[in-house]
Amino acid sequence: MPFAAVGPQRFGRLLLKVENFLPPANVVLYKAGDSANAVFTVRWGFIKVWAEDELGHPRILRLLGPGDMLGLEALVESHYDHSATTLTPAGLCRTPEDIFGDLLCREPALHAQLQQRWLSQLRRTDQFLLKVGAGTSRDRVLKLLRWLAEFSHPHPCPRLSRNDMAAMLNISSETAARVIATLKRRGTLSETDSEMHFDPDRLSL
Repeated sequence: MPFAAVGPQRFGRLLLKVENFLPPANVVLYKAGDSANAVFTVRWGFIKVWAEDELGHPRILRLLGPGDMLGLEALVESHYDHSATTLTPAGLCRTPEDIFGDLLCREPALHAQLQQRWLSQLRRTDQFLLKVGAGTSRDRVLKLLRWLAEFSHPHPCPRLSRNDMAAMLNISSETAARVIATLKRRGTLSETDSEMHFDPDRLSL
């Protein structure tokens, strides 16, 4: 929760309006164009932020995990730029935009914390483009898995569907499925409904 630096004794009445909720996987939190009326903080679990390209295909722009924030455009714009969906079951805090803005004005420490989180998320997106975005389709899938392991640590690596992999890497879902199937046949990777298990140092084809 982003309000650890605020203190409930000072702003308890405002913080009472912060909603904690536990959506399962595949719940749409908001869609591009929806009224931007709240900011969300991820307590646990993982979220995908996505948009449709000019052909109507979904493209995942970034993944968010514990401690990350989303919907920050609500602080400066009237509508959300992108869509957000839970990738796994998650614990979230939903703060109405007017409450969040009021807290930012009253508490400088919260403003500094917000800037730091935003910068961290921006740097992670930059690193994803540099580390994962190049190479053959097969190489990109392997790089994505290594990146996911680093991103999610120390939490279990979230399971991505083959469609989600395709939406992150601009490859076909069939290609992603073939690479993952090969890793599973070799015993290098296993999956549950919400997690993937593998040793990043053993990933190769």
